[in-house]
This record gives sequence, C-alpha cells and structure tokens, in this order.
Amino acid sequence: MRTWRYQRGEVPVGCLVGGVVAVIVVLVTIKVAPLMIHVGELDKEIGVLADRANRREYHDKRIQRSIITKAEQLDLPVTKKDIDIKRTSNRIKVTVRYTIRIEFPGYTYVWNKEHFHDRPLFYN
Repeated sequence: MRTWRYQRGEVPVGCLVGGVVAVIVVLVTIKVAPLMIHVGELDKEIGVLADRANRREYHDKRIQRSIITKAEQLDLPVTKKDIDIKRTSNRIKVTVRYTIRIEFPGYTYVWNKEHFHDRPLFYN
C-alpha cells in the first residue's frame, strides 16, 4: 500500500508564509493605492495651473485657491502655508509640500510629499 506524504492534512510551512505575505500585500495595497492615485491627480492639477500661469487671470492667489480646493476634493492635507509660488520675469515655480500619515495595524507610515513644477512664462 502506498502512503501519501500529506495524508493527515499537513500544510507546508512555505505555503503558510506565502499566504501571510499575500494578505499583508493586499492590506497595504488597499490602503496605499487610493492615496497614490489622489496624489497623482493633485500633481497633474498643479502642473496644469503652472502651465496656465501665463494668463492674466491666473494670479498667485487664484492658483493657491485652486490647489487647496483640489486637495480638499481629494482629501489631502494641504494648507496655504504648504504652497510656495515664486514668479520671476520669465518663470513660475510652484512647490507644494505636505505630510500624509498612513495608519496600518501596529505601524504608522509618514509620507513626506513634495510637488515641484517649474514652467516658463510667456507674456504678450
């Protein structure tokens, strides 16, 4: 008669470790993926606003207000003091710095994020 190695329902240790790692990866992905998408959307919006800075109606206050409005829509912790807009005669530099705290069971990750856009200005 032939005996099977795992006849009693034994589970190899490697399978258990792989299952635990898979669960951890899924939990991290569920928490982090939406935040990364929102951060990407804010970065895109900042780039669009920096590109539009050539127009007269896009003064610094309006750009700042637009960034804060977009950050509020995306539920990102951006305030007025986190936004730095510098104009020279031919360039605009927009910098946004903020911190996101990501809570995991037993651990809090602090993500310091900086968006920087440097664009030329072309006035008519």
